Amino acid sequence: MNNNGFIVYIIGTKAAGKKNLSLNLGLNNYEIISCDSMQVYKDADIMTAKATAIEQTIKKHHGIDLLDLEYEGFNRKQWRDMTINKIEEIQSKGQIPVLVGGTHYYIESILFNQGEETQLLYEDKIQLNGKEPFEYLKEIDPLAVEKFHPKDSRRILNSIKYFQNTGLLPSQQIDHHQDQFKLRSYNFLILWPKWKKHEDLKIKVAERINEMLDQGGTEEILRIFKRLENKQNKMGVLHSIGYQQFQKVYQYYKEQGFQYPNVDLKFKELLKEGAENLINDTVLYTKKQIQWIKNRILGNSKIDIIANRLFLLEFESAQTLNEQVILPAQKIYNLFCQLFQVDKLGDDQFQISQQNLENIKLLTPEMITKYNQTQQLKSRTNWKKQECEICNKLMNGPFEIEQHFKSRTHNINVLKDEQLQKKKQKID
Repeated sequence: MNNNGFIVYIIGTKAAGKKNLSLNLGLNNYEIISCDSMQVYKDADIMTAKATAIEQTIKKHHGIDLLDLEYEGFNRKQWRDMTINKIEEIQSKGQIPVLVGGTHYYIESILFNQGEETQLLYEDKIQLNGKEPFEYLKEIDPLAVEKFHPKDSRRILNSIKYFQNTGLLPSQQIDHHQDQFKLRSYNFLILWPKWKKHEDLKIKVAERINEMLDQGGTEEILRIFKRLENKQNKMGVLHSIGYQQFQKVYQYYKEQGFQYPNVDLKFKELLKEGAENLINDTVLYTKKQIQWIKNRILGNSKIDIIANRLFLLEFESAQTLNEQVILPAQKIYNLFCQLFQVDKLGDDQFQISQQNLENIKLLTPEMITKYNQTQQLKSRTNWKKQECEICNKLMNGPFEIEQHFKSRTHNINVLKDEQLQKKKQKID
């Protein structure tokens, strides 16, 4: 990949205006690459929030409608290789690739130089010798157990798979990933549109999902379930947020032999339940998306360089998106295109504060320092288990311990315990 080319990344949570921003950067010198793991599938359009046919005429889009729904085994390495080829093709035409999407796991494979990625083919079945996963991991690798939360089943199972497929201890890999997150180049710009209040994001997520279902999403869900019901796909859209929450809906729909939209009250109730589950799962996923940004971007060892190329564009409502996100982003994008032309971005001493960006918020050294201190407390290298006997809660690491002892739940339990002790003293 040509690391000297200029690339723009638009990152952030679902329902934060990423697509809107990507269509309105102001200059006609770029093409869009979708970084969404589900938009690669054909016919999964509405519930994946894929760019519409009209939107695709506004800007050339890539990375969508690549695979049939039945395709199995598509992975990040394949996506990365395809995307690198597409980036080089776009740059060869004198255009700028703008990578947009919420699958940050995909984005990091381009932003960071992670070397040649090998795809480990893990066996699905693991041998636990009759033990619970946590107990099995504790037996083979006590150090790893100290670094994982007992309820973190995904990491525990992945660690066991890693051990059984490679013969290496999981603890040897923990917190040794910084080398995988070295910047591929300095010629980049990151735009991060973000709701100012998380509560407003939750409201927007709910509105968006209900709109999707009303505007053809329900029919799309039923159609895709019917098409794939005899397939044994272990991955793909049916296992993704947006579809998996509606398995009960399709099952009932099939059993009753309905022809949509001719359905009954129970179908509507199940559909409402699926929508509520989807809203909750999406809100949880937005927290993971934010955590990725904190871990990979703000916690990166080169944050001093990233901070001069990253812009957090907070907005208060859909009505203020244009003023607080679109217009500032257009000014930033125009400036960075000029800076790239005169080879300013490639300089590791480049300081954005020296540029004319009035009224646009920059990441300050104080903000970075404060965040890094928090991340250090969260780091698994510092984890030491501690139990709060009053709350009967097991905590992992200084950050979790500190947060618990400050929590309302803990303070209430302390008061209850004090009252209980006073009663016992009176009885005695």
